[in-house]
Amino acid sequence: MTPNTTRCRQCEGEMTLADLERIEGEEHGVHLSIKHMPSMTCPKGHRRFVAPTFASALLDALVTGQPLVPLDPAARRGLLRKRYACPACGAVLEGGASGRVEAHRTVEIDGLHAFDVQVDLPTFRCGVCQQESVEPREQMLDDLMKASAHAFRSAELAVA
Repeated sequence: MTPNTTRCRQCEGEMTLADLERIEGEEHGVHLSIKHMPSMTCPKGHRRFVAPTFASALLDALVTGQPLVPLDPAARRGLLRKRYACPACGAVLEGGASGRVEAHRTVEIDGLHAFDVQVDLPTFRCGVCQQESVEPREQMLDDLMKASAHAFRSAELAVA
């Protein structure tokens, strides 16, 4: 990924590659923390992504390859009233989240230096077979995307 070195759109200052110490975002109990993420910064502190495709490349790096967490995702049941079901026995998971699981990834995107991403997810314990699971994959992806958007907004990152 080639850094976008055009001038700052807000103040016309020269943009240089700089790390964001730590940014965080959360959505539906999914907490995302990114340390030392590369960004483009001008002398006045305006920030933008290294490249327009950076955010999607980050999410792809998190969800492709090995599973993010060692727990199976729950199934989603119901047309009108959506419920989670145990991936092992199929029982409806009642009572909401029962715990948390953390995942850590070191992400390196196309020639940029590596940075750390930590994800903290709610877990659900089946009342019948006692197996723990995380929310369904589609829901987890949606929550990760929204949590990352909250993190990027908190750091005042502009797309272009």
